Amino acid sequence: MRSFIGIEIQKLKSEFTVTTDFLAAEQKDLREEIQARREMIETLQTENSRLQKDVKSLEERLIAAEKLSRSKNIEIQAVPERKNEDLLRMFKKLCEAINLPLVDAEVHACRRVAKMDPKSDRPRNILVSLASPIIRDKILSAAARFNKASKNDPLSTKHLGMPDTHQRIYVAEHLSPDCKQLYAAARRTARESGIAYVWVKHGRVYTRKDEKSGAVLIKNMDTLKTL
Repeated sequence: MRSFIGIEIQKLKSEFTVTTDFLAAEQKDLREEIQARREMIETLQTENSRLQKDVKSLEERLIAAEKLSRSKNIEIQAVPERKNEDLLRMFKKLCEAINLPLVDAEVHACRRVAKMDPKSDRPRNILVSLASPIIRDKILSAAARFNKASKNDPLSTKHLGMPDTHQRIYVAEHLSPDCKQLYAAARRTARESGIAYVWVKHGRVYTRKDEKSGAVLIKNMDTLKTL
C-alpha cells in the first residue's frame, strides 16, 4: 500500500515538474515576445518622430519655395471681367496712374487666375508676374502712397482705362492659399475685437490694435485666439 502511495506521489511530482517546466517555458517565451514587441514599438516611435521632423522640414521648405515663387507677383483685385480684355494695357495704365510706368521687359506675364471659391460672384483676380521682387515692392508702395494721397479718389477701374465704370480696385501681394485664409481670419477677428489695423507684408500677416500699439505677427490661427 505504501509502495503504491509512494509511486503515485512520485508520479504527481513528475507531472507537477513537467507542468511547472512548461509554464516556465511559456512565461519565458511570453517575456521574450513582450520584449520584442517593446523594442519594435520603440523603433517605430523613433522612426515616427524622425518622419515627423522630415515632414515639418519639407513643409517649411515648401512654404519658403512658395514665398519665393510669389515674391515677384502682385494681384489686382475686383476688376470686372470683359470679353477680349487687354490686361497688359490695363496694368500699364495703372502704373501710369501711380506714377511708376514700366517697360515691357519688366512685366513677364499678366493673366486672370482661378477663384479660390468657384461660387463667388467676385471677378477673377489679375495676376501680374514681374521681373524682380524690387519692382513688385515699388508697385505696392506706389499704390499705397496713391491711395493715401487720394482718399476721396482711390484706385478704381477708371485708372485702368475703363471710364465707363467706377469700381474700387485693390493692388496686393500674391499670397498663398494658406496665407489668404489666415489674412481673412485676421480681418474677421479684427472686426470682432476692435483691432484697427490688419495688413500683409512679404507674405506675413500683422495686426495692430491702434496707433499707439505695436505690430503683432500672426503666425497661425492659434495666434488669433490670443488677441
